Amino acid sequence: MPEKKMVNINDMPKWFHAIMILAPIAGLLLITTQLDNDFYFIYKTGEYIVHHGFPTTDFLSMHSTMSIIPQQWLTGVVFYYLYSLLGRWGVIGFIYLCYALVCVIIHKLVMMICDNLFIANIISFCSDLLLAVMFEKTRPQAITYVIIITELYLLERFVQKKKIIYLCFIPLLSVLQINFHCSMWIMLFVFALPFAAAAIPVKIGKIRQEPCCSFLKLLICGVITFAAGFLNPYGIKAITYLATSFGYSEINVLVKEMAKTSLGDAVGVLFFVILALTAIITLCLKKKNYSVRYVLLFGGTALMALMHHKSMAYFYIGGLSAFSYMLKDIQVSLPLKESKEPPRSEKTRRPLLIITLIVALCALAAMILIPPANNASHDRYLRNMYTDLDAIIEILDREDKNHIILYTGFNEGQYLEFYDYHPYIDGRAELFLKDNNGEFDYLKEYNDMKNGKIYYKDFVNKYHFTHLIVDSVSLHLMNDLKHDDDYELVYESDTENLFILKD
Repeated sequence: MPEKKMVNINDMPKWFHAIMILAPIAGLLLITTQLDNDFYFIYKTGEYIVHHGFPTTDFLSMHSTMSIIPQQWLTGVVFYYLYSLLGRWGVIGFIYLCYALVCVIIHKLVMMICDNLFIANIISFCSDLLLAVMFEKTRPQAITYVIIITELYLLERFVQKKKIIYLCFIPLLSVLQINFHCSMWIMLFVFALPFAAAAIPVKIGKIRQEPCCSFLKLLICGVITFAAGFLNPYGIKAITYLATSFGYSEINVLVKEMAKTSLGDAVGVLFFVILALTAIITLCLKKKNYSVRYVLLFGGTALMALMHHKSMAYFYIGGLSAFSYMLKDIQVSLPLKESKEPPRSEKTRRPLLIITLIVALCALAAMILIPPANNASHDRYLRNMYTDLDAIIEILDREDKNHIILYTGFNEGQYLEFYDYHPYIDGRAELFLKDNNGEFDYLKEYNDMKNGKIYYKDFVNKYHFTHLIVDSVSLHLMNDLKHDDDYELVYESDTENLFILKD
C-alpha cells in the first residue's frame, strides 16, 4: 500500500495560510454590541472639544471649578464624529476595526517570534478571542491594544533585522497614545524594558548574555519617544497623569478592573488555568528554548495581570506571544494524497501536540462559556439601569434644568451627563481625586457617604440637592432618604430610585 505523503503545515498553499490567519477575526461575533458605560462621558468630552476647544475646568459634573485633564480627548473626538454620523454601530464598527488590526498584528508578531505557522495560529487564536470576549469594548483601551502590539512588532523587527527604520515609528506611537489614552502612555516604556534588558551584554562568571541589538539605539529611541509625549494639549500634566491617578483605595473599590486577580471570579480562574497550562507545557518540552526578552516579557506581563484585572489583556497580548518562542520547534505535518514517497523524517511530538491541542480546546471552551456569560449579565444590568434612568429623565425633563441640583452615583452620572444634566459624580474616577482636580477629594467623600461614614443629612445639606438618583445597592442612603420627611420617593425600581425635595 502506498503511504500518504506528509506535508509540513508551513508548506501549505497561500489560501490555506490566509484562512488560518483570518480565523481569529471570527471573535468579532463575541464582542459585546452594548455601548460601554464610559462611552457617554467620552462622547460628551469629544462633543465639547469639537465645539468649544480644550477644557481646563469641568464641564460635565456640578463641580464646575475643579481642574480636569480629559485623558481620552482624541478618543472622545473620534467617538463623537462616529456616533453623530453613524449612530451606535459607527462606534462599534470602529472597535471591530481595532480588533481586526489586533488579530493581524498579533499573528505577524508570533510568526516572527516562533516562525511556526501551527503555533502562531494556536497562540494568536487564543490571544485574540480572550481579548474579544473580555476587553474589546467602546473604550480607548481598544486603541491602546493596537498601539502596544504594533510597538512589540516594531521592536521585534528591529532586533531581528537590525534596521533602525523600525524604531523610527515608535515616537509616532507615543504621540498617538498620549492623545488617545494618556494614562496608558507609560506602557510603551514598560513593554520596551525586556528588549532593553536583552540588549545589555552580561558577563558574570559562567553567565553570559550576548546583546540582542544595540542598546544605544534603543536608548535614543526611548528619549525621542519620551519627548514625543509632550505633543499633547496638556503637556507635562498628561505625561504624569498616571502618577496622580494610581494606587488609591477608593478607585480600587469602585473600578472593578483595578481589583487584584483572584480565584474568586470566573475571569480570574481562567487566567490561572492558562498560566498553569503554560507551565505544564514548558515542563513537558524536551528542548526548551529560552531568550531573555521573551522570559521577561512573559514574566512581567504575568505579574501585571496578577496585580490588576485590566492588565490581563497585556498578558494575553505580550505574555502569550512571548510563550510561542518556547514552542517554536514543534512541527506538524498533514497527509495530503497517496504517494509512493515515504513520509518526511520529521515526526510530530505527539504528547506535546496533544497537550497543545487540549490547551487550545480548554481555552476556547472557557472563552465561549464563561466570559460571554459574564458580559451578558453585565449588559443586562446596564440595559435595566438605562431603562430606569430613561424613565427618571422623563420626570426630570418636566422641570427647569437650571434649578436642578442632582445627585447620582458613580455608574449613573455619565448617562445623565449625556442628556445635559450635571450630577455630583460620574465614572471619571481619577478626576474626582484632589491630586488631579486641585479642589477636593470628592471620590473619598462619595465612598464615605455610601459606606455610612458620613451622616447623610450633612452630605445632602452641603450641596442642597433637589433630586437624588440612588441605586438600590446604596442601602445606607436609600434607607435614610425613605425616612426623611424632606424628600419624596417618586420613582422606585430594582436598580434605580428617584427622590425629590418636597416644596
